[in-house]
Amino acid sequence: MKPSVLIFLIFVVASACSVTVKETFDKQTDFSQYKTYCWMAGCEFNVTGPDYLNDSIARENIRKAIEAELKQKGLTIRTDNPDLLVGFTITVKDEQAIVYHRTEDSPFFIAPLELDKKVINYQKGSLIIGMADAKESRMVWQSHVSAYMETKPDLSEANINKGIKQALKNYPPKK
Repeated sequence: MKPSVLIFLIFVVASACSVTVKETFDKQTDFSQYKTYCWMAGCEFNVTGPDYLNDSIARENIRKAIEAELKQKGLTIRTDNPDLLVGFTITVKDEQAIVYHRTEDSPFFIAPLELDKKVINYQKGSLIIGMADAKESRMVWQSHVSAYMETKPDLSEANINKGIKQALKNYPPKK
């Protein structure tokens, strides 16, 4: 394998392991007041995202993972008069990287215009979990987790639990 391609692949693999988590929240909100929640869409759990999330097992694992994390945070599900409305979205974007490298690996080969082109396809996935104050109808907390992922992601229960745990790690926010 050519050194430039090897370096790029190492970069892609390293970045595939990195997950970015960004949270935004209303700094004026007292999160200790929230004890109950239900799902945003009429308290029904709905999945918004790519077609492969239409798998009933994956959907159920996502629901269970979010509910388990919220329970650990002291929230209970309640369909009548909840404090919070919780929703989430998963997006996947196809991206490409184009790597140019020399035709020859030898440092003595001089032909700067003879470059081979390698196209690498990958996906960037995002999980966004939002919480809105049910009485005031305003967003109070949101987590946006993004990462480079495999073309066919591993939607095992363990991976889903890991992703949801990262997304909700800093809820409720520290004062």
